[in-house]
Amino acid sequence: MSTKHFESEYGCADTKHTLIIDLTDAGMIIRSKEEFDSKVSGICHPDIDFNLFDLIIGKQSTGNMVDTVLYDYGTVCPDDKLTLTVDIVQSAIITPDNVVYHALLPKLDDGADLTVNLNVR
Repeated sequence: MSTKHFESEYGCADTKHTLIIDLTDAGMIIRSKEEFDSKVSGICHPDIDFNLFDLIIGKQSTGNMVDTVLYDYGTVCPDDKLTLTVDIVQSAIITPDNVVYHALLPKLDDGADLTVNLNVR
């Protein structure tokens, strides 16, 4: 299944460093505009249709500068569990970094079980 991002859907640039959220090595699901407006700020603050999407967002510290953030969303058999895998790919530059990752997913059912796998490499 595909994920959407602020870059692809709203034309935002470098959100891994320009989105601001008060988290440290953690993530969360944002399900409403009110929650989004109160918890996320920065240069890019799009008008998300929370009737259609939920926002998975988090912040992760790394030992090196982050080059790329990759996403894979789907179901894992045999239980058909929803899983979002986030791969944070570091560069060779040895400078600690804090990166914000995010994905817009089709609206999750109340009580849906979503697993987020975070890999820093």
